[in-house]
Amino acid sequence: MQNINRRTLLAAFGVVSFTTLVEAQTKPRRHGVVAKTGENRYPNVRLPSQKTDCKVTSEDSGGACSIFELGVPTHSGPPLHVHHREDEWYYVLAGDFIFEVSDEKFTLPTGSSIWAPREAKHRWANSGAADGKLILTCLPGGFENFFEELGKFPALNPNDPAEMHKVHELHAKFGMELLGPPIFT
Repeated sequence: MQNINRRTLLAAFGVVSFTTLVEAQTKPRRHGVVAKTGENRYPNVRLPSQKTDCKVTSEDSGGACSIFELGVPTHSGPPLHVHHREDEWYYVLAGDFIFEVSDEKFTLPTGSSIWAPREAKHRWANSGAADGKLILTCLPGGFENFFEELGKFPALNPNDPAEMHKVHELHAKFGMELLGPPIFT
């Protein structure tokens, strides 16, 4: 029997063109990406309750990550939820935050960070008396697309089942589930 190497065998099945396409999409760019103060590299990201600037897009990183600077008003933060696609790393730039990851609670002052792995239910909130600021890194990239679609929603009434159904559908579209209320309600 003739010995055929793996690359030749894959080429025979037409896989080479597919892997070349995948490699092109996940290969990081070979140049620096700069986001200056106040700059949003993905201008469609707009959230009414907080200032959200995308500093590194999925395209910038070759799909590896998306990075955001989140301005968070006092006593606000997302509801309890879980990501099925992304791991998240948070760094507290300013303020004091409460994080709940799985069944653990953490108090994080300025300069602290926390890792929230995919499949771990989590929520967080700015517990300080003034606005706070976080750096959020999502791995892999693409989470800017969720923020873009979320930013299109008008102010929602959490007591309206039809409106909340739309929010749940959006989360499901991006591989997430809403599980409960925010820390501060």
